[in-house]
Amino acid sequence: MLTFSRLLNPTLCWWAALLALAGCAAPTAPPAVRVSLVGDVLLARSVPTALARDSAALRRTARQLWAGSRYVIGNLECPLTDTARPARKAIVFQGNPQWAGWLRRLGFTHLALANNHTLDQHLPGLRATSRALRHVRLGQLGYQPDTLAGCLPTVLGADSTVAVFSYSSLTQRIPGEGCVCGRDFATLCERVATYKTLFPERALLVYLHWGTEYAAQPSPEQRQQAHDLIDAGAAAVVGAHPHVVQPLEFYRGRPIAYSLGNFLFDQRGGATALAAQADVAFRNGAAGATYLRPLHLAPVLPHPADASARQALAQRLAPADSSSELLAQADGSWLARPTAPPAAADAQPTYLVPHLVLAGPAGARTTVRLRYLPHLRQYQVRARSGDAESVLPLGFPVYRLAQGDVDNDGHPDLLIGPVKRTPLDKVVRRRLFVYSLDSTGALRPRWRGSRLMFNILYFKAVLKPDRTYVQTIEQEPGGRYCIGQYYWQGFGLVLDKFLARRLSRAGAYRAFVQAR
Repeated sequence: MLTFSRLLNPTLCWWAALLALAGCAAPTAPPAVRVSLVGDVLLARSVPTALARDSAALRRTARQLWAGSRYVIGNLECPLTDTARPARKAIVFQGNPQWAGWLRRLGFTHLALANNHTLDQHLPGLRATSRALRHVRLGQLGYQPDTLAGCLPTVLGADSTVAVFSYSSLTQRIPGEGCVCGRDFATLCERVATYKTLFPERALLVYLHWGTEYAAQPSPEQRQQAHDLIDAGAAAVVGAHPHVVQPLEFYRGRPIAYSLGNFLFDQRGGATALAAQADVAFRNGAAGATYLRPLHLAPVLPHPADASARQALAQRLAPADSSSELLAQADGSWLARPTAPPAAADAQPTYLVPHLVLAGPAGARTTVRLRYLPHLRQYQVRARSGDAESVLPLGFPVYRLAQGDVDNDGHPDLLIGPVKRTPLDKVVRRRLFVYSLDSTGALRPRWRGSRLMFNILYFKAVLKPDRTYVQTIEQEPGGRYCIGQYYWQGFGLVLDKFLARRLSRAGAYRAFVQAR
């Protein structure tokens, strides 16, 4: 006689097998999305001649370099246009629009237009470049036809796993420059933080055109900017423009490649002939394994680096802070990995730039920094004016630190975004607190409101002709989003109006960054 337990087990196994065949098995984690990034690509001067002679060899190299990568990104260092309208500058480039199709067939999926040569043939040349890329279905990074659109990210593919911000720090002073993402680095950080707040599941890749040409090391300002971008929510930061390879470091466990050098260029010999490709795997909103592929331009086209070039590249890639190490792989690449685990602060939900400079009531320059104390698991704000320093302890996580003359008294206030409960609202949620600097440089509370109209996600201070407003992204009860505008009245903030209602996440981001 069969017992119930002996009968049950085969039955369960039979149903489990049937469900598995029907596609009901436990879901598996999605595979990582690998993105390959290279440096500067020029299709002018002597490069077309070299391509006419050796393009087949480059196609073989590209297939080897980009095997297994879903997306391939490079910096297009010249406009592609039939019409010459050269800008008045020392070096001006122009390429044939037909090269756009060749780049697509080579394997590129996206090209950055945020650089110091994209307007070499003025705005009509940039627009022609955009049309040429769009015609062959090449993605464009860092360019918006509408100057009012702001610096918008590009989402890679239908899976929406990775979004890319492309930015140029170089000013050209040519009409149409507003169509190119650049110039205002603080705004870039704000937009990275805003986007990451709305889309925490997406990994943000920032591709920069910056730095000093031919410099072997990034400047201290660049290192601070790269760290600011990581603090703002970037998963990885990659740079171009110096035409030489610069170090790769890790900050908070996330990779920063300051410059990959050239990929397709006719600067011959020396350090400009050394190049690198970065392969980054993204999953669950973060950067995973990072590989570097050593390259050598001989004389114009990239090739896998020989032993001598590999040794020179390894020296150039070594960071001064020793935060990364390179491990040789069987396929000739290097696995780049951090030498130390991320600090405890990495676990905090902070997408912000943790330092500001304010002008105090006496006109003194006050530096405000947000500091995390891992042993206490708490934050503190430190305000230093000259030799005097005041400390404001914060016993809660912080998602935002900003400044603005919110009460319109002629002096900037400090806006802090805590994540906490209050005496009037016992739910832990995002808030907005306002502090002011007194004559000694100490921070004094002005407003610690329990909540605004809806659940706040992010905010900024906006100066208008009549007063300073605080603009917010808030989530409405139905799950949609709105953009609120508040002003100071009496002892706190009151609603002026909603700038937009019932928005999607993407709509909320665009409306917020465009709000004036």
